Amino acid sequence: MQLMVQNLKKDYGKTHALSGISITFTPGLYGLLGPNGAGKSTLINLITDNIARQEGEILFDGTDIKTLGKSYRAVVGYMPQTQGFYNDFSVYAFLMYISRLKGLKKEKAKERSFELMEAFHLQDKRRVRIDGLSGGMKQRLMLAQALLNDPKILILDEPTAGVDPQERIRIRNYISMIAEGRIVIVATHIVSDVEAIANEIYLIGNGKVIKNGTPGQLIQDVSEKVYDISADYDKLKEIQEKYIVSNINSREDGVHIKIVADTPPEGYDYSRCPANLEDVYLDTFSS
Repeated sequence: MQLMVQNLKKDYGKTHALSGISITFTPGLYGLLGPNGAGKSTLINLITDNIARQEGEILFDGTDIKTLGKSYRAVVGYMPQTQGFYNDFSVYAFLMYISRLKGLKKEKAKERSFELMEAFHLQDKRRVRIDGLSGGMKQRLMLAQALLNDPKILILDEPTAGVDPQERIRIRNYISMIAEGRIVIVATHIVSDVEAIANEIYLIGNGKVIKNGTPGQLIQDVSEKVYDISADYDKLKEIQEKYIVSNINSREDGVHIKIVADTPPEGYDYSRCPANLEDVYLDTFSS
């Protein structure tokens, strides 16, 4: 199974949303990581066939998705960034409604709805109206509806937007558990959403792939650029103006400032420290 994106371009007026992106996806979990406005959602909307492309191809197992039409859309599950709920529907009624839109027969729709309510711990909320759910429950419901047709390709746009840290971990674990045997694409600006679960990460900015690799490879690339500066508090502003600051930790002996820099910070007491994906993100997108 292969989903191939080749030289995709998309403009909105004079704004270049995508500038020739090419990515090949096979079964696995992929992170599309970048700031808001980087082009992630545009790429997602093209892959889900929700908007028209200007240039380039999107091929599923060698055939253009426009040619495949309904047969392609039947194997895609999509969790949009913006929740589009019918708030007066109950959880169960909503899942049944989306099931029928996806073409599932009534008995299969019922079976899948109950399976997914149980999997996402929503079974005790099945009769509750959607406007009575917490933000985290709504996100779980959106993830559940994306899985109703047991998709081969699962596309999630900012899946943890607006939820608390505990719910973010729960959703991330769900995504990891359902990824086997599928192409799963997670678009996010939140590093922790993909750091621990993605097989490969694409850092996207200004409509282009800036770099990609496994989390380990990307972290290795900046491993010689991360330093811990030990300084007095009166040096903090000066250091912030000179370097990309990843973390500030106040201690009894002053302040420890984690920075990302191409060269060692001369004139300061420093040591090397372990890098993480957040350091990769800052190194890539901080000016």
